[in-house]
This record gives sequence, C-alpha cells and structure tokens, in this order.
Amino acid sequence: MTDLYTRIGAWVRPTARRQMRDFAVLGAAGQVEAGLSLAATAVLVRLTGATAAGEVLLAQSMAAVWALLWDARLGDTAQRFVPVQDAGAAGAGTWLFARLLRVDAVIGLAGAAAGITLATAAGRTGLSPPVPAALLLLALAYQGATSSRGTSAAGFAIAGRLEMLGRLRIGLAVVGCAATLTALVLGGPVAYLAAQVSVAAVATVWLAVLARRAVTAALGPAPREPQRVPAGLRRFAVTTSAATSLSLASDNGILTLAGLLGGPALVTYLKIAAAPGRLFLSTVSTVTAQLYPRLVAAAVRGDTAAVRRDVVRASLPLAVLGAAAAGLALPLTRPALALVYGPAYVTLTAATLVLLAAGCLRGTVVWAKVLPLAVGRPGVRLLAVAVDGVLVAAALLFALHLAGGPPAVTLAYALGSLTVAGLVAAGWFALLRPLVGLS
Repeated sequence: MTDLYTRIGAWVRPTARRQMRDFAVLGAAGQVEAGLSLAATAVLVRLTGATAAGEVLLAQSMAAVWALLWDARLGDTAQRFVPVQDAGAAGAGTWLFARLLRVDAVIGLAGAAAGITLATAAGRTGLSPPVPAALLLLALAYQGATSSRGTSAAGFAIAGRLEMLGRLRIGLAVVGCAATLTALVLGGPVAYLAAQVSVAAVATVWLAVLARRAVTAALGPAPREPQRVPAGLRRFAVTTSAATSLSLASDNGILTLAGLLGGPALVTYLKIAAAPGRLFLSTVSTVTAQLYPRLVAAAVRGDTAAVRRDVVRASLPLAVLGAAAAGLALPLTRPALALVYGPAYVTLTAATLVLLAAGCLRGTVVWAKVLPLAVGRPGVRLLAVAVDGVLVAAALLFALHLAGGPPAVTLAYALGSLTVAGLVAAGWFALLRPLVGLS
C-alpha cells in the first residue's frame, strides 16, 4: 500500500505552476463551452422566436431527463478505483479504465436506442410528445452519442493530462458551435439538432481513443488476462450514478417540468435567465477536476486534516469570485439581455441577477460534488442532491401557482432557487466536519 500512496501522490502533487496552468485551461474550456452554448441559444431565439426555440430546448431537456434514468456515468467511479486497481498489478488500472469506458458507452447507446424506440412507438399509437417528434428523436440520439464523455474525461484526469483535456474541449466546442449554427441558419431546428448529433458522435469517439492512450501511457498497457474488479466498485458506481443523475435533474428536469406545465415559451425564459449562473458554475467547476484526485489520495492515506484544508482553501476564493461576479453583473445584465436576445427580454433582468446570485452561492460549495465520493460516502451526496432537487422542483411549482406569465414565473422561481441555494450551501458547510471525520 505504501507504493500505492507514493504513486497517487505523484499524480496529484504537481508543481504550483502546473496546477495553475491546468486551472486556467480547464476554466477557459468551461467558459468557452458555456459562452458558446449561450450564443447558440441566443441565435436560436433570434431566428425562431421564443416558442419554437422553447420546443428545441424542451426536446433537449426531455432527452436529458431520459438519459438520467440509464446513463451509468462511470467517470467518478474510474477516478476512485483505477488508482486502487493499478496497485494490484502492472497495467491493471488501464484494464479497469478500458472496461468502464466500454460499459459506459454500451449502456448509453442502448438507453438512447430504447428511448428512440419508445418515442417512435408512442407516436404511431397517437401519443404525441409535447414537441415535434423529429426534435425529440434527434435529442435522444445526441444523449447516446455523448454518454461516455464523462469517463473519457476521467481518463485524462487519471493520467495527469487535464491541460490536454481542456484544450480538446475548447477546440471541440468551437467546431461544434460553428457546425450547428451553420446548420440552424441553413436548415432550421431539425438540421441544428442533426448537426449536434453528428459532431458529438465524432468528438466522443476521438476523446475515448485519446483518453485510452493517455491512461495506457501513464499506467502501462493492460494485461491480456481479465482482472478482478475491486471490492465495492459496483455499489459505489450505482450510488454515484444515481446522485449525479439527480443533481443534473435540477437543471434539465426543471426545464422539462416547466415546458410540460407552462409551455415552451417558459422554457426559453428560464434558459435565458439561468445562463449567467450556469456560466459561473461551469467556470468554478474546474476546481472539482483538480480537487477530486487530491481528496481521494488524502482520504486513502487517512489524512482528514488535508481533506478539510483543501476544501476550506477552495471555498474562500470561490466566495470572493462569486461576490465579484455578482457585483459586475449588476450594471451589465439589462443591456446585455437587450443586446443578445432583444429588447423584449429585458424583463428578465431581475430574475437573471437572482439566479446568478444563487449560482454564486452554489459555487462556494462546488467541492460538494466530489467530497463525499472521495471519502467513500456516495450515499451522503445521493441524499443531499435528492433533497436539493425536491426543493428546486417545489420552487418551480410554487412559482407556477403564484405568478402569471413567463417573466413573472421566472422571477418567482429565481427567488425560490436563491433560497434553496442558501440552504444547500449552509447544509454542506455544516456537514463538512462530520463527513470528513467519517473517512
């Protein structure tokens, strides 16, 4: 086991310069992805209007919710168990990573195929979805095409190639945005989603190949004979997958619920208002990619003080960054909404600022995504995100009951989301000491 600690330590204690470079590149990747997604949504709204754009966004959200039911999401499992597996025999970690990557891809494609089959059968029996069938089928295909990307990203983290991952994400985001917007201008929403599927399929295969090569270079070639899977992996994978699915449901699930109960236009309004908050969270989520392997190594060593120290050190700058982002947004949000989406959407100024504040609060505890996993308590995260999801859904239902019209509903939902974010942040800080003590 001493050798294991030494090897893990070598992976997660790079120089300060390398840490900053990884953070900068991954942060830039998150900003580019979120920024281009925001730009694509703006062009979609400008070209098609709130209702038609809402149909596209609702189809994507419905497909994402379906994916939450079957996507194995084995990236966190790979980062937790590949280092442990690698201690058993040369290349054993590479074997486990390759197996998890294959399983993730197969489950994802099978789930997408099942969703497409069910949607097609429902259409033939007259049970039409609330969006055009072609949009829903393409959105389901996109989910299948991207299902294994999280595990590929974990491979780059395991191999210590986070900078490479960030650069690849930037390049793929730029190419993908250019292709999909070109398709939107030339062929409309259906062509827009079709281009997304095509680009995503090629990108996913490429990332998987590069991730496998990176892990092989770091850990050695996989042995030919099958290896024994580490004890506890399956239970960890199921619990972690469920927790990740529930956490993602707070975004796509809300949009789906809003579309079904409030109509496609409400989906567009919520998507626009939530964009700055999502942009901030995508930027600070870079911290989790760097923290996770460090926390895993410290937890395996039993160094709870190091775990707690890393978490606290991450929280302080995240809080300062969130406060700065919120302050900067105050004078800029209204003119930005008018410029990007049009004067009709300046009514979302207050809701956008409130949802940004909620995102900044959540950003201070972004480490909550990985801390329970690192200390081997995925059930804690599962319970926490379940409660979070229920509260956010309740906020939307209350907003729909209380307010009338998409702008008013969006503002009421934003205020509820800010309350929930405050409760979540306070809860995670309260859990920090007992959770780390359990490790």
